[in-house]
Amino acid sequence: MKTKTISILLFFITISLWAEIVVKYDKDGKIVVSNRLSKYDSRNQVNFKNSSYSPSIPYSYLLKIKTLSKEHKLREDLIIAVIKAESSFNPYAVSKKGAIGLMQLMPDTARQYGVKNRFDVNQNLKGGISHLKYLYRKYNKNLPLTLAAYNAGEKAIKNHNGIPPYRETHNYIKRTMKYMGLHYSGYLKPRPRKKLFKYTTKEGRIVITDLFPAKFDGNVEIIE
Repeated sequence: MKTKTISILLFFITISLWAEIVVKYDKDGKIVVSNRLSKYDSRNQVNFKNSSYSPSIPYSYLLKIKTLSKEHKLREDLIIAVIKAESSFNPYAVSKKGAIGLMQLMPDTARQYGVKNRFDVNQNLKGGISHLKYLYRKYNKNLPLTLAAYNAGEKAIKNHNGIPPYRETHNYIKRTMKYMGLHYSGYLKPRPRKKLFKYTTKEGRIVITDLFPAKFDGNVEIIE
């Protein structure tokens, strides 16, 4: 019976690959698959299915995200992916740097958007989505730049004239876009390797250094 149930679910997920679907048990224990959210109350969790992942999202959060997405005319999949990457939908998440809540708002960002309680789901979502929309518009809907700015800040984008060479930021962009079913091909350029110079002193001591030997009478080996 379980095998049959799983097959049915896979069938629905396959034909609804680009759609939102909700999978839950009804009061009689039967599985219900639907693309209509209105049938479910806020006590249940729902599964949001798009092309790449299906995180469990509290229904009440999803409703708020849908409303704010329409209000700000911002991609719903982008909002969900950012929250997933930032906090995994934990409203009490706190980072080492002091970012708080679902969308990991820093104090300055929270003040900028009038967020007084960063742990409050409504305030956090409104502030975070407002900031995300601002960045999305500022960087002309360029997803990697938008995500880089959300993660590292606008100043980092300006200082590096683009996505900063921070491994954390590149991994963040890659992870978040993967949640959206997109591929990020950016990579960190390896640091240029310094040349090493190896030589033997008159005293027979072998020296390896990255500084070119001054006033040396003899052979110098260059190590790439």
